[in-house]
Amino acid sequence: MAAFKTVYFDYFDNALNYEFITEIAPDIWKISRKRDRMEYLAQDVTDKLFVDINSNPPEMTDYGRLLSPSGHNLIDSVKTVLNHPNLVCLVDCFALQFSRSGRDGREKWFAVWDYCDAGNLGNLFVPPQPRPQDSTIKPDPDSKDEIKQEDTEMKDAWSELDKPENPKFLSESFCWHVLTSLLRALTWLHDGVQDVMQDEDGMWYRADEQTDWFPMLHRNINPQNIFIGYPRRKEWYGPVKLGNYEHLFISGHSQHESGDKRAFSKVIGPPPGQESASLEDLITSDTIDGSVYPHQPGQPYTLVSEYRAVGEIIQAMMIEPTGSRHIAQIQSQSARVNLQDANYSGRLKNFVVKLMEFDPWEEGVGRAPPNPTYVTSDLYREALEGAAWFKNTGNKEADAYVTARMAEVDDYIENTALRGVQLFDSFQNVQQILDQFTVSS
Repeated sequence: MAAFKTVYFDYFDNALNYEFITEIAPDIWKISRKRDRMEYLAQDVTDKLFVDINSNPPEMTDYGRLLSPSGHNLIDSVKTVLNHPNLVCLVDCFALQFSRSGRDGREKWFAVWDYCDAGNLGNLFVPPQPRPQDSTIKPDPDSKDEIKQEDTEMKDAWSELDKPENPKFLSESFCWHVLTSLLRALTWLHDGVQDVMQDEDGMWYRADEQTDWFPMLHRNINPQNIFIGYPRRKEWYGPVKLGNYEHLFISGHSQHESGDKRAFSKVIGPPPGQESASLEDLITSDTIDGSVYPHQPGQPYTLVSEYRAVGEIIQAMMIEPTGSRHIAQIQSQSARVNLQDANYSGRLKNFVVKLMEFDPWEEGVGRAPPNPTYVTSDLYREALEGAAWFKNTGNKEADAYVTARMAEVDDYIENTALRGVQLFDSFQNVQQILDQFTVSS
């Protein structure tokens, strides 16, 4: 065992950086980093890494051999990929002797993750409890059948007095916040681009782009896997992070140009629950199923599937839940029907409709299938433009809305002013001392 611990010395040393606070779920602890009191979650992954940790040498699982220093040692690569402001990040790993009630300690291994202290988005989709005074008359489920499925632009639902007839479910500013956060996370997973930003001339560019990147499909985008943190400054909303990588799939296909030819760029993977399939079978199934919606059993998973998952979630934020199967009800109708009477801006509704309906790889009439790149990055940029537009609409909510960037700038200004005052006070104190010496001499 001594030789084993020597190999993993850094992991045992890392445990000294943290302090356990409380166990919030089986094998999941809230911990605190000692140097700055930042809180994280420590997940016990001993059984995932070792078949028998007490054997000599310890017998490792396939995951253990991939991640261990004595195996392929991919832990740093995993930490590099799962390191983004809108992903639940893998922060660290450590090992220690763990004991309960004075019993003999058992060696345990922990993965350290971001702690999103405000829970997950699914907590907001709990339907209201019925009240005796509520009407028992149910609306006619076929009342919206006459809504046309034409490709028409939706209009703003705001009235001149900003007092709409139909109340919002969740605020539009929060919808834009979640939308841009999720698309930024997918921009990293799909395109290997950390962020999309504007320069001084207003031109958009991709920041911190990875050149050698294999697109990844999350394949499990649902409200329970979207985690929220509390605000830290004056901003209205805290960070939104996509987590739970149980079904994460690395496609192995490059979207970028290679020499004079482009590789097959339609990122494609098996449906959730199916962990492997041959590329030939996936392409055949995709040719048959195409982009049919809702997602069918056995239908391959693509970037379009991810866009639609995000679109479903934003729809769920705009329509008040009436039962426990909120997302399933959203999926039962088209986005145009769902959002027809929703009291949100036409720009937000039209963008959600676009997420649900467009397919950039759809074969056009009389031409070869397109082979686009950076589709997710472009969608994210479009969402950022929409969020900026909303902030400048003059709507009461938009005028009062404080973004994280605004709060960060305000803090910087306040701190700079405070340091200026402190520096001026220090200068006055020094000047008074010098004046005393001058008078004395």
